[in-house]
Amino acid sequence: MRTLLLLLIGVCCHNTLVAQVNKAITEGNNFYRNGQYDQAEKSYRAALQKEQGNATAQYNLASALYKQRKYDEAEKIWGTLGTNSTTKSVKATSFYNQGVIYSKQKELDKSIEAYKASLRNDPNDKQARENLQKALLEKKKQQQEKQNQQKQKSSMSQSQAEKQLQQLQEKEKNIRERMQQGQGGTPMSKDW
Repeated sequence: MRTLLLLLIGVCCHNTLVAQVNKAITEGNNFYRNGQYDQAEKSYRAALQKEQGNATAQYNLASALYKQRKYDEAEKIWGTLGTNSTTKSVKATSFYNQGVIYSKQKELDKSIEAYKASLRNDPNDKQARENLQKALLEKKKQQQEKQNQQKQKSSMSQSQAEKQLQQLQEKEKNIRERMQQGQGGTPMSKDW
């Protein structure tokens, strides 16, 4: 009888906790829909204080942070969800959103990896595929620009080296002429 009573109290407490978490998430969703992202963040954090591992609250919190341009925080949460979630759809969207953040921050290598991870979890995601292609093209463009800059630098340094060589040859010629005039016309041989 005593065990049954304890079990009943435990179930009731759990149901109350779940109801409180769901209420906080619903409240946060309403704030989010109305563009009140800071209030939505507070509601999702309240839900997470009651149930830390709630994936819905974590995902929605990251979305609210993203809307507030708190990209680093949002990226960390989505990264954790992408790695730890057991649901492929949550993994896929978390990695996708991470890729978007990395693209905004011009971290193309990380962006490409995030989009690939998203596609491994949802191969039919057209947006992830398109964004991956965009990131790959942007990376290729950056590499080509970098190569062009290196070529320009190397050609400039080559012309500068030629100019310096001519100046040194001119100085050597002047020194030889002075030396010949000082020794009565006998040329000195190079001693180097």
